[in-house]
Amino acid sequence: MKLSDLLNGLEFVSNKTMLEMETIEIGDIAYDSRKATDGTIFVAIKGETLDGHDYIDSAYSNGARAFIINDNLELPEDAIKLIVSDSRAALSRMSSNFFGNPSSKMKIIGVTGTKGKTTITNYIKTVLCESGLNTGVIGTNGVFYNDIAEKTINTTPESYELHKTMRDMLDAGVECVTMEVSSGGLMMQRVDDVDFDIGVYTNLSPDHIGPKEHPTFEHYRECKARLFSMCRHGVVNLDDENAQYIIDSAKCDITTFSIDKESNLQASDIVLTRDEKSLGASFNFKRKNGNDLEVVNTHICSPGKFSIYNALAVIATCESLGIDREKSLQALSKAQVDGRVEVLPVLPYATVVLDYAHNGISLENVLNTLLQYKPNRLICVFGSIGGRSAIRRKELGDVAAKLCDVSVITTDNPDDEEPMKIIDDIAESFVDSKCEVYKIEDRAEAILKAMELAVEGDMIIIAGKGHEKYQYVKGQRIFYDEKAEVIKAASVVANNRN
Repeated sequence: MKLSDLLNGLEFVSNKTMLEMETIEIGDIAYDSRKATDGTIFVAIKGETLDGHDYIDSAYSNGARAFIINDNLELPEDAIKLIVSDSRAALSRMSSNFFGNPSSKMKIIGVTGTKGKTTITNYIKTVLCESGLNTGVIGTNGVFYNDIAEKTINTTPESYELHKTMRDMLDAGVECVTMEVSSGGLMMQRVDDVDFDIGVYTNLSPDHIGPKEHPTFEHYRECKARLFSMCRHGVVNLDDENAQYIIDSAKCDITTFSIDKESNLQASDIVLTRDEKSLGASFNFKRKNGNDLEVVNTHICSPGKFSIYNALAVIATCESLGIDREKSLQALSKAQVDGRVEVLPVLPYATVVLDYAHNGISLENVLNTLLQYKPNRLICVFGSIGGRSAIRRKELGDVAAKLCDVSVITTDNPDDEEPMKIIDDIAESFVDSKCEVYKIEDRAEAILKAMELAVEGDMIIIAGKGHEKYQYVKGQRIFYDEKAEVIKAASVVANNRN
């Protein structure tokens, strides 16, 4: 691609004229100097711990001769210097240009909020594919389209990888993309040049607030709201206490959904259901149709109030896309997501549930939902991530101490912290609690302990990892498969009991 075309829509100051740029060919974009080669343009990004400007010499040595920089640095005479006010924003615009602006050629649905993003995006993909619309998904669990499954490092990939993925999807016949839009992705401008058709807001609670993330809750909320200045239509959970802020900040028309407040799409008559492979719920929803009010019944394979909100978000989104309601509800009734209130039928006498709940709000939601099934005892295996605010540990511990009969506190992505220090911090919540507590550092052993403790009618929830296939220890992702450990532990227990 000609450098002049790559820079389309970008404001910059350069040591080269536009006429000269029309003759310069760029073969790729790199923001990691190790990936810079002859013909690439290197984008120097200032990150939390590293500054790409410190690696310009390395990129030059590897063959790069064009550089996007924030500061007017001295570069070799044959280097093309392009000074911009924000290199992250420049990377986003150039990435979209380089890959032919793929998001403008597909329907793009962005889902943001503290909880529910992964479930909603995957449900939307299931429903749209079942309705005949080839759909891909990008998010926490990875990238999925057609028969392709790829891992992602971030919930919302860096802008270069994001537009490259969308280009690959478009070339493979994908017509619609449903993606998780994290607050970090919005803050770091990874989605600045994504052409969103629909934005979905789930809910907001204090999370991702700390020295490496958002400085305040207000900043976190403001970042989430940015999505609704970037899309053509918004779908908003009106029951959330921050919904009005999102609506007031929006620059698009809005459809609302709810359970408690009157909205465009309101659920009622919720009934919990249960079978061997899933915990679910049936409900009615009221839909305003002009002056008329329709009442429709449906069922989903996930329980609890939070699951109803997720389902309503999917229904509202699919209606906005003009998808046949009967087809969409039929597909939604069968939709499930790995590691989200996932029932593992491994014990004949107790229910084992795998869930990604990793903060106080999400854990409280899932525990309260499971308690509605009136288990003999509720046993919870959980931990808390290292390197984050200690408030999260207290919130998790407080919830488990209040709602569980047995808690097994263990390791969950400790990073550079000592796992037992985190476990001990959580355990402080159990002083004077009636909940029985075990502290076991090894997560596999903690799962086994919970299985050994279970008796007829108990429910075991193993929270925090869900779909994740790693433990994050000292900056490294070490392979760890929660589901495999659950199956292994159940086998050990079965053998011991025989």
